[in-house]
Amino acid sequence: MSADAPDPRTAWTTRRGPLLTLALIVGISPFATDMYIPGLPALARDLDVSTATAQLSLTAFLVAFAVGQLVVGPVSDGVGRRRILVGGTALFTLSTVACAIAPDIGTFVAARVVEGLSGAAAAVSGRAMVGDAATGLRRSRLFSTLAVVNSVGPVVAPIVGGVVLTVTTWRGTFVVLAVLGLVLTVAAVRQLPETLVAPSAGGSSPRAVAGRMAELLRIPRFRWYLVSGCAATVGFFSYIATSSFVFQEQYGFSAGLYSLVFATNAGCSILATLLFRHLVGRVPEDRLYTAGLVVGTVGSALVLLGAVSGIGAALVWPALALVTAAWGWVIPGSITLTQAIGHRHPGTASALAGGLTFGLGGLATPLAGALGGTATAMGGLMTGFIAFGLVVQLWASARADAVAGGR
Repeated sequence: MSADAPDPRTAWTTRRGPLLTLALIVGISPFATDMYIPGLPALARDLDVSTATAQLSLTAFLVAFAVGQLVVGPVSDGVGRRRILVGGTALFTLSTVACAIAPDIGTFVAARVVEGLSGAAAAVSGRAMVGDAATGLRRSRLFSTLAVVNSVGPVVAPIVGGVVLTVTTWRGTFVVLAVLGLVLTVAAVRQLPETLVAPSAGGSSPRAVAGRMAELLRIPRFRWYLVSGCAATVGFFSYIATSSFVFQEQYGFSAGLYSLVFATNAGCSILATLLFRHLVGRVPEDRLYTAGLVVGTVGSALVLLGAVSGIGAALVWPALALVTAAWGWVIPGSITLTQAIGHRHPGTASALAGGLTFGLGGLATPLAGALGGTATAMGGLMTGFIAFGLVVQLWASARADAVAGGR
C-alpha cells in the first residue's frame, strides 16, 4: 500500500455500502428477536403449546444472544473481527432456515438458540470494528448510526412481521430473515475488511479474556452505565415480550391493528434516534442518555396508570409511543457511552454492554408471564426497571461530577 493510499481498515467507514452492511448485520439479531412477535399466538396454536412455552423461544434467543456476545466479544479482541462476523452471519442464515421448517417446539427453540449465538458473534464483532476504525466524534457518530438500526429494529420488526402474516404464516417471517441473512453474508465478504491492527495481549485465552473484562469493570463509570442500561432494557423488553398478548388478547386488537400500534411507536423511535444522532457532539451524550431515561420513566408510569385505572388502550397506546421515543435516546446513549469508555478493548466493551443488557433483558419474558402477561404487569415492570435505571444514572452522574469538581 502506497503512502497516499487510504488504509482499508478505516476507509470503509466513509462509504455508504459497507456502513449499511455493517449496520444491518449488527441490527439483524434485534430484528430477529421481534419480527415474529405478532405471530406468537399463531405459533403457539400451530405447535400445540401454551403461551408461556411459545414465549420461551424468545427467552432462549435472548439468553443465547447475550452469552454469545459475552464469549465472542473478548475473543475478537485477541483474534480479529472479520472471520467472526462473516462466519456468524452465515450460521445465522442457516439456523433461521431451521426455524422456518421446525416441526415441533423443541426443534424450534434449539434453532433459536443457534440463531442467537451466531447473531451475537456477528453483532459484537461488528460494533468492535467501529471501535477499531474510528475515534472521537467520528466514532460517536458511527455508533449512533449503528444505534439507529439497533433501536429502530425492535420496534419496526413486529410491523414487518405483521405485514408478512397477512400473506403467509409465522414461518414466512423466518424465510424473510434467512434471505436477508444470505444477502448480508455475501455483502460482508465483499465489503468489510479486517480492522484489528494489534490483537490484545494473551489472544483468546480464558485468562486474557477474563482480564480484559475485569479491566473494564474496574472503571466506575463504565460499571454504572452497564447497570442503568441493563435495568432500562429489562423494562423495554417487558413491552416487547408482552404487548402482542396485551393488545390482541386483553384489548381485542386484530393482528393488523396491533401492527398499527407498532407503526406509531416506530415513528416515534425513528425520529428520536435520528434526533439523537443530530445532537451528538452538540449536547453531552450523558445528558441525552439521562433525558431518555426520564422520558421512559414518565411514559412507563402512564402505561401503568392506563392499565390500573381502566382507561385501557386509549392511554396505554400513546404512553407506549412515549416510551419507544425514549428508547431512541437510551439505547444509542448506552452504546456510545460504554464503547467510548471501553475503547482500549472494543470487543470486550461491546460484549459486556450488549451481552449483559440482552441477557438481563430476557428476564422480562418469564417475569411478565409469571405476573399474568397483562397490561398491568407490563406497565409495572416497565416503570420499576426504567425508573431504577434513571435513579442509578442520576446518582452516578452526580458522583462523577463531585469527583471532577474536587480535582
